[in-house]
Amino acid sequence: LGLGLMGGSLAAASRKLFPKTRIIGISRDASAVREAVSKKWINAGGSDLQNLIPACDLVILCTPVDTLKSLLKEIDSFAKPGTPVTDVGSVKGEICAWAAKKKFLNITFVGAHPMAGSHNRGIHAAGVELYTGQLTFIIKGSKNARAYNAVKNFWSRISGRVVETGAVQHDKIAAEISHLPHAVAACLVQSAGSESIRFAAKGFLDSTRIAQADASIWAAIFGANRREVLKSLTVFEKKIRTFKKALATRKTGTLQALLKQSSKIRRGLLGSSKG
Repeated sequence: LGLGLMGGSLAAASRKLFPKTRIIGISRDASAVREAVSKKWINAGGSDLQNLIPACDLVILCTPVDTLKSLLKEIDSFAKPGTPVTDVGSVKGEICAWAAKKKFLNITFVGAHPMAGSHNRGIHAAGVELYTGQLTFIIKGSKNARAYNAVKNFWSRISGRVVETGAVQHDKIAAEISHLPHAVAACLVQSAGSESIRFAAKGFLDSTRIAQADASIWAAIFGANRREVLKSLTVFEKKIRTFKKALATRKTGTLQALLKQSSKIRRGLLGSSKG
């Protein structure tokens, strides 16, 4: 469900990995469905859940986090019994807690979060390699082993790297390494004066690239993970105050130590990421 960047890329990756599988794309955007069909990423598609969902053995929600509850309830009305449902949302605590209390008739929800994405949006930005080699979090706690294993196996094939974790722990991690950087990038853009920003070069552009992402999607993410994002912002504010104090009091040694430590930590990431 959803044929934007995430859903379109997932359809493309699924077609490559599972060439004989029948893939259905569900979207309100008819042009996105047509493009996915023309690229042979999906076999068929449309917007009618009632007619399309009953044929599905696995459902993946690739829609904004604030749409998940209503979609899960609707899917449950049409799915065949035992259907596993997963998602790509970057906030897990709220939706997983809600789903655990919800007595679904036909579906089992297993939350997932592939650490993949782009500031670009729409199916035109989608590509077969978006998920390749990326880490995917799978949220533990499902009482349905069959559904859980189906979701875990799917994401293992799609991304190649799976980490099983709790929803609360996931949201703390996501806040610190994904949501906080996005908030900081947005504030950095706002902090540069109009006369200065027109001279922005690679350093500024690299640091603020993610600020270009869709505002409505990210406002929903921040709202859903509000508690952990606020905690991360508090830590960041403390670090900024330390830096500011050292600069104001001309403590060059303190500044060098802070910069050296940050450089060491960042360089250490090069071995476990693409830089």
